[in-house]
Amino acid sequence: MTYTQSPWSLSDLFPAQDSPEMKAGFDQLDNMVVEFEAIRPSLSPEISEAAFLKAIESLEAISRLANRIADFAFLSFLADTQDKVIQAFQSEVESRLAVIANCTLFFSLWWKGLDETAAERLMASSGDYCYWLEETRHFKPHTLTEPEEKIINIKDVTGSMAMVNLYSTLTNRYVFHLEVEGEKQELTRGELMVYARSSDPALRAAAYQELYRVYGQDSIILGQMYQTLVRDWHNENLDMRHFANPIAVRNLSNDIPDDVVDTLLRVCQDNISVFQRFFHLKARWLGMERLRRYDIYAPVVKTEKKYDFSQATDMVFDAFHLSSQGSLI
Repeated sequence: MTYTQSPWSLSDLFPAQDSPEMKAGFDQLDNMVVEFEAIRPSLSPEISEAAFLKAIESLEAISRLANRIADFAFLSFLADTQDKVIQAFQSEVESRLAVIANCTLFFSLWWKGLDETAAERLMASSGDYCYWLEETRHFKPHTLTEPEEKIINIKDVTGSMAMVNLYSTLTNRYVFHLEVEGEKQELTRGELMVYARSSDPALRAAAYQELYRVYGQDSIILGQMYQTLVRDWHNENLDMRHFANPIAVRNLSNDIPDDVVDTLLRVCQDNISVFQRFFHLKARWLGMERLRRYDIYAPVVKTEKKYDFSQATDMVFDAFHLSSQGSLI
């Protein structure tokens, strides 16, 4: 089987950003949101289990369709961050989905504010939704009022999300130059970093130095972008939502207690000598007195084997076939 490289296809999501299917998707999403908003007056601690489940199922359907549209826009952008049409489409999608998120926000706010007795009753009959419902309530101490949450959703579109998109657009334009075996090559970052794992120490160093050189040209701009994101994270999560520290935001999202993560970090710190011993051993295996930053990913065994893309895909397909037959451990 010969594999021919080609751009990825998103046809399983939508044929194109300007297709009738995409327009129909947006129309359907708008109609679903209008119907969902109609349940707001019926939300109360006495709501029936059946009505509650129906509301969750409706919200899930909205989320599935919204995510399908969002994924199409995001993957299209990743495929070509320089395409202005795709950039505009992604911005439109992010704005429209922020509005939809605000329209459905009332349900999660109501659920977080529900008393424990009513919440336990509804979760007991929620089936596979139980864990999601339980986790949603864990965010109650860090949830703001509905107007404040809506402002944050809109702000993120032209704030942190826009900054991340700008970073991708800027850095994906970068071109790297490296001389390999006497031949000057023009590379993407992905292609360049292949040589960060080269058995040639000089080539490893040259790859890293070229990476730093190119990024360094925009260091002031990239630094400002990073600082902006950090300030946004601090302002929202520490000042407004009152998390104890920056990492606590991720810990709660991952459903991991802060003290568990603190224990993990402390154990790693207490056993730093293990990492140091490994790097001393690796330096000796490489015949070096001391490892440089360029040598972290250096192979300890040199190999001359090379595979073109078709050969590599054949090997992967063969391995996958053996695995599916239970013949690969």
